[in-house]
Amino acid sequence: MLIVGTASALSAWQIGRSRQLSVTVFGLLIGAPVVDSLIALWFFQWLGVGGSTLFVGALCVGIICHVLVQPLLVPQRLVVWRLAKENILRRKRQAALLLAGLVIASAIISSSLIVGDSLDATITEEVEGSWGATDITLSGFDMSTGERVALSEVVADRVWQEIVGDDKLNERIIGQQQGLISAVSVSVIDGKSLPSVTWAAMNSTIDNQGVWPKIGGNSGVRFIEIAEVNRIASKPNIVINQVLANELSVNEGDQITVGWYVSEDNSRKRLEDNFTVYKVVKNSGIANLAGTKSPAIFSDLLVAQELQQQLSEINTVYYAVDSDYENERAMTAITSDLGDLLNETLTAEDVGISLDYQFDSKSITVSSEQGLGRISGEDVEALRQNLTSLMPDSNMLEVLQVPLIELEYQDEQLLTLASKEVTDLRAGGNSLWHFSDGGFGFQIGGDGDAWLWQTKDDERVNGFAISTNGTLGAVAYSNGIVVGNEGDVDEPEWAAFNTAGEVEAIAYHAGEWWAIESQDDVLTIYEFAEDLTVENSSSFSVNLPSTVLSIDLHVEDRIYLSIEGLLSIDRYVSDNISTSAVFTPWQQGYWPEPEPTTSITNDVCDGIASISSLDLGNWCTYEQGLLRYDGSTIESIRLPVLSSAGGFGELPQLFLAFGGGDSPISVNTADVAVSNRLSLLDLQPNVSKLWVKGLIPYVFGNDSALRLTHDGEYSELAGMESLAELDDVVLGFISLEYGEQLSSAGKDERSILILADGALNSTEDSEINQLRENLTTWFDQRSTSDDINLQFTAVKLEAAKAAAQSSGVISGMFLVFGTFTIAAGVLLVLTIVLMLAESRRSELGVMRAIGVTKSDARALAVMEGVVIATVAGVIGGVIGLLLAMGISAGFSSIFATAGSDLFVFSWELDSLFAGWSWGFLLAIGTLWLSAFWTSKLNIVAALRGNYPNHHGGIPWPLLLIQICTLAGAVLCLLILLLTGLDFVFSYLLWTMGGVLLILTITPVLTWELPVMLRSRGKFWDKLARNANRNTLAWLGGLLLVWTILLSGIDPVRAKMGADEISFIVLGLVEVFAGVMVLTSIAPMIMARIGRSKLITKRMGPTLPVALAHPLASPVRTAVVMAMFSITVFSVVVLSGYTEQFDNYSSSFVEDTEGEFELLLSSSRSRPIDLGNDPSQWNVNSTIVDDVDAVGLVYRSEVFLQDSNEERMPYIIRGYDTGFADHGGLPLFDWDEQYGATEAEVWQTVYNREDLVLLDASFGLEMASDGTGITTLSFSIGNSISLIDLSNPGNARMVTVAGFLEQSSYLFSPGVWLNDEIVQDQFDGRLTRMYVSVSDSAAASSDFDDSGISTFAATGKPINVRIAVAQLSEQMADSLNSQGVTISVISEDVMLIQSLVIAILGIFEAYLALGLIVGIGGIGVVTVRSVSERRKTIGILRALGYRKSMVMLSFMIEVSWVAVLGIINGVVIAIGFHRALYVAFWEEQGASFSLPWPTIILVVFGGWILVLLATAAPIKRATSIPPSAALREA
Repeated sequence: MLIVGTASALSAWQIGRSRQLSVTVFGLLIGAPVVDSLIALWFFQWLGVGGSTLFVGALCVGIICHVLVQPLLVPQRLVVWRLAKENILRRKRQAALLLAGLVIASAIISSSLIVGDSLDATITEEVEGSWGATDITLSGFDMSTGERVALSEVVADRVWQEIVGDDKLNERIIGQQQGLISAVSVSVIDGKSLPSVTWAAMNSTIDNQGVWPKIGGNSGVRFIEIAEVNRIASKPNIVINQVLANELSVNEGDQITVGWYVSEDNSRKRLEDNFTVYKVVKNSGIANLAGTKSPAIFSDLLVAQELQQQLSEINTVYYAVDSDYENERAMTAITSDLGDLLNETLTAEDVGISLDYQFDSKSITVSSEQGLGRISGEDVEALRQNLTSLMPDSNMLEVLQVPLIELEYQDEQLLTLASKEVTDLRAGGNSLWHFSDGGFGFQIGGDGDAWLWQTKDDERVNGFAISTNGTLGAVAYSNGIVVGNEGDVDEPEWAAFNTAGEVEAIAYHAGEWWAIESQDDVLTIYEFAEDLTVENSSSFSVNLPSTVLSIDLHVEDRIYLSIEGLLSIDRYVSDNISTSAVFTPWQQGYWPEPEPTTSITNDVCDGIASISSLDLGNWCTYEQGLLRYDGSTIESIRLPVLSSAGGFGELPQLFLAFGGGDSPISVNTADVAVSNRLSLLDLQPNVSKLWVKGLIPYVFGNDSALRLTHDGEYSELAGMESLAELDDVVLGFISLEYGEQLSSAGKDERSILILADGALNSTEDSEINQLRENLTTWFDQRSTSDDINLQFTAVKLEAAKAAAQSSGVISGMFLVFGTFTIAAGVLLVLTIVLMLAESRRSELGVMRAIGVTKSDARALAVMEGVVIATVAGVIGGVIGLLLAMGISAGFSSIFATAGSDLFVFSWELDSLFAGWSWGFLLAIGTLWLSAFWTSKLNIVAALRGNYPNHHGGIPWPLLLIQICTLAGAVLCLLILLLTGLDFVFSYLLWTMGGVLLILTITPVLTWELPVMLRSRGKFWDKLARNANRNTLAWLGGLLLVWTILLSGIDPVRAKMGADEISFIVLGLVEVFAGVMVLTSIAPMIMARIGRSKLITKRMGPTLPVALAHPLASPVRTAVVMAMFSITVFSVVVLSGYTEQFDNYSSSFVEDTEGEFELLLSSSRSRPIDLGNDPSQWNVNSTIVDDVDAVGLVYRSEVFLQDSNEERMPYIIRGYDTGFADHGGLPLFDWDEQYGATEAEVWQTVYNREDLVLLDASFGLEMASDGTGITTLSFSIGNSISLIDLSNPGNARMVTVAGFLEQSSYLFSPGVWLNDEIVQDQFDGRLTRMYVSVSDSAAASSDFDDSGISTFAATGKPINVRIAVAQLSEQMADSLNSQGVTISVISEDVMLIQSLVIAILGIFEAYLALGLIVGIGGIGVVTVRSVSERRKTIGILRALGYRKSMVMLSFMIEVSWVAVLGIINGVVIAIGFHRALYVAFWEEQGASFSLPWPTIILVVFGGWILVLLATAAPIKRATSIPPSAALREA
């Protein structure tokens, strides 16, 4: 309103200068616009207009009111208003021309914003359709595992009860829903399958409340209905949405197979089950939960929890918010309040903290079940600080458990057993084999490398056998058979065979394994090769006791079978050695007897098993495992890797480290006090050395060992009763310093805290209970959602914001590109205004002569402009709407190409109104400036019809411009001086500072100095008379020299980094500089050429006459040229960018696929479960035989840390030897010490554990500001720390060996290194498999390859591309059901390329509108020129000019103006394009290319269109007779 009031006051003051205005009139001239603006502000806001458009609209109304109120209050302005109205009605053609020019700005603005509205509507429709009533979610994602975070239903219920009890939240939140969301694969009986389908299971009781819509909308079903069906069904029932039904051709009642993953033993296990389709529902309501076009299945929560092994757990909670509070401010407050409420609700137990009170020792033990079972360092430190207030006078003992994987004494591994209860010992080829119920293993030579296999959970070993030569050993266990090989100690198993039933016994005979499987009282006998390849199998019948205790199998001359029941032992013998043998009860005769045991001469042995060997020594079992002895001397012992620890379950062997008050034992840094379990070893205090490896560092890839010195033996520690259950696993005590190293513990992390003494010694139960309650409350208050990775997210709001950001970027790009067209429209308006001013010069001179003031003259133009601009804004808005519809059709086509038909055309009143208001403001501003200029005419010259003579002094606008440019130059250079050459915009500041200095200094030398010295002689007088032309010429020339010629040799610019913003600004400067040169110098050059004898002899005076008018009207000529130049410049630059992108991205396919063609992919939560042998994938295709390479890539997430200790989370990818052997992926740059070729570098990085390859994002910079694409930037040779997300103590230092190609950050992001490191140290899981086929591969003759179009520029033979296309389809049929997505790499890459190029094509077409404006403008100029020069043409005809000469003159004139403008735009655009290439594309390896088709089309097509647009007025000019001159006279 201040702007409206100020502008109105200035205008009223101008009116009052020439006439006396009363205070009332003066007040109304100011107040009425302000009041109307306020009313308009309220009204527009009520209509939904917002942002800056709201205030601009109110400003426009204020301007209109001020203009229209003047005729009502000022009598003379009433006359001016009537003149303005009559001018519009009398000169309809001129008004129409002005209207057409003003329409452009409104049309461009509104169309750009409406495109944004359509993109907003598209994404909003998807968001609303997907989330429905859901506004907020509570969920979490554990990056360290790649899985959703599970939480107890109890926690969610507790949160809801708190919400209900909170008056504010209860008013705002209308419902809570909770359940399990997971990704599954779905397949049907005919082989069709989908690899990734959303499985949603929600609480049926809550769903029945009706807050959320039904699955499938009003006609759909509720979760309670599915629950009722499943309660009585023998097979689980599900509901599927229509998208899934259409994809797999499924109907109600059909059977489908669903596959999903569960967590088991720190790994992901795939499960499958068959489901019955209960209902097929349309994609509406909850059925859109995965997306409006995405497949999904739905079940009740109980079924999902049972099948996914997550009883009483959920991973998603939804909240519905009242519609009155769905704005951003309210939603932010609600999510914040919910977060606070959750943190208040969570207890220590919820986040895994356990507090146990030990009555016998009067102590409290604190432990954690989260992660690695450790209490965070922050909690430990906080408890130290608050212990005095929580537990007065108490002590806190800090215990760190250090699990061990290896313990070595005297060069012998001591931790080698699966269980301390060894049942048998055997001498192998060169190893000691040991067997127990929990597993088996061997140790080379009895004291060398060890190999071990252990059962899981409830599995047990039922029998064992060893090969004749002793090199192979096997066990029969609950789920199959496992074979170990003395020659392969590094593999977890040499051979394995899994069975549906339980394998009861195993035997070895004549190079073959024999085994008995029992399942449902049926026995099956197997005959295996040594590698467990099944040779024969057969089921047979014998009488089994009701309870089978064990089955023994011996194979010699026959097969001997012994079955032990509760009260009997039944023996059977076969009639031959084969799986088809007949078993009969054994009566008498030979029966194999067990091998005799070795006599034991050591009292410590327990007699269960023993062995004596010259090579291995004497071994026997004892209560803790095995021992080796020589008579009464014990030489060494063997202990199990895992032991039972009472209530703690199975634990690895441990060291303990103590800290805090009253530590029961003090150990020096590098010492160890061992338990009595190691007392059998001959350990000498301060002499004996033990080498140990921590389990956690070992699992995370750290294979280093620490040496500890024996510091004595302990037996029992006072005050450690709470740790008594750990006696069977604790091997000793070490210092905290070494404990943290061996356990990869973070600072202050502890396994157990024991609080004792002080207040805890009280005999009063009430006091003890109060202390326990205080401690529990303290931990409850410290328990937050961050501890379990949960957070509240306003999903619908966030999705809407993301949509607005995305659509805002695209609509902003349209607006930016449209600015060029708007500029062309403004120049067209200027052209029209200048022509109208010239045509009405005499009329305006008469008005000024009879007393009309300059203010009234300006008011006349403004009043006409207000009427025309108002109408133009409305028409422009409508045209913009139609233009946006066309653009939306283009986007719909692009979306359809990408496989989506979601694009929605939509528009908001706000966008349409913005076109009118901003267009109106721009139009009025242009018209007022033009009116201000034209009102300063010379009255006498105007009455005579002469052009104004500008031979006066120095114009004040020039001085004003110089003052502003000087201030701008000083400001630029001052900022540059303060920020330095490394500043993001230093290049822009330096170059624009030079531009502004040129604009300041040049007029001093070319205009002001000649004017001041014109009295000194003819030379200065001539310069003064041509000051304007000379100034333009020198300005244009110097600007081109500064921005183009000096850019390569300027030493200051050489130290700066250029950015795209600088280039765009300088490009526009160059365009206008070119126009300055052309309009000032080119006409004079051509005039000289036109007067040459050669030209006059051929063309007569046609050429100089044709160019006389452009030379006489330099401003109009410059405006028209600029109109062409700026639009051609923008079209060619964007086309060049498209051409360069196409050229640059042409290698994307090769960069992304290397020598591979197919990509099999999945996620960390659903890892691929396939080997590297395609023949084992069950793919029904002959092309599988042509697969010549398979590369496995494992994925995990870590923190990357640079030398400055700055971190960022990122992907790491571990590749196997198959990937490396096939050449990996193309590299952009590498350290040549690691290989001369890319393949050698991949091999070197694979073979070394300290090297990595990075994707290009770490070396690339943003074009806009020069910053890195990623938070961190690295160079070859830099060091990077890879830090485990869940355990910061687990880290690895690596060196950058090279970078992948430029496109890698789009298609192959990550830190690439050896797969064993990623798997072992960072829990990597198989998520990618690259597949290559040989060049001889060929598709079958019946394969339809008509839709394949990826052959151009992809570097592979056509037959390979077709074969790969067929193989991908055949693989999808087999592997999608296993959750594996199959994609042809080239197709995915080329789809993205085509989408980008298509969008750039839309922008090019949008910019081409400016060219149309330019062509229209030249037509308008020509029409007006013919009308103005009617007398001149008549005189020329009277002097002998033929019609053809008149036509040629006009054609030369329009061609001169148009073609020079076009060529100027093209030349500047080519220079700009080249500069962009050098600055951005060249360093990325792209070759320089120009958009020649576009250039040729623009130059020649534009010229032809100009000639066509001016043909009619030129033809009319030729028909003007000589008598016209006499009539004009």
